Amino acid sequence: MDKKVKESFMLGTASASCNYDAHYKHHTKYWCRGYFQDYCHIIALTPNSTDRVALKDTGSQFIITVSCLTKEDTSWYWCGIQRDFARDDMDFTELIVTDSRGGQANEFWSRKDSPGNKNRSCRASRIIHKADRSRMSILIICVLLTSLGIIFIISHLSKRRRSQRNRRGKGLGRGPQNSQASPVNPTSL
Repeated sequence: MDKKVKESFMLGTASASCNYDAHYKHHTKYWCRGYFQDYCHIIALTPNSTDRVALKDTGSQFIITVSCLTKEDTSWYWCGIQRDFARDDMDFTELIVTDSRGGQANEFWSRKDSPGNKNRSCRASRIIHKADRSRMSILIICVLLTSLGIIFIISHLSKRRRSQRNRRGKGLGRGPQNSQASPVNPTSL
């Protein structure tokens, strides 16, 4: 790991790089969170990234970039290399997220990533996620209403069919009772 303690600020970006031997080039690398190495929660695996965690594997260095940081991101993190028949090779860093740029200088900003631009993109990302949740809620409501409508229609048709059967059954049942049968007289042979 390049540094054991990293400091960034809210809605900012932090990067970590982990150097490794060339014979691990084709092994899966991962970024996980937790104080204890054996119990850390894997956040992302190579070659996949998430909406906030970007992973890059150069062949000798594993680079992790976390964006839109919040105070809840303050924790211990591990970069790891999966090994088939041995314990994973891992190294740690501590990430501290503060309220503002006060204190130590933040080495993770480049000119194109000014705080204003990053704030806008993080807010836009949150707005998009809220919009996605709203769409999902509307979709769930539509599915539920459609399901209720289908259940109502099936129930109504089922009741209607039963009442038609009952009417037919009563009509057939009344016929022999109401008709007068002619008495049969026994005949002698």
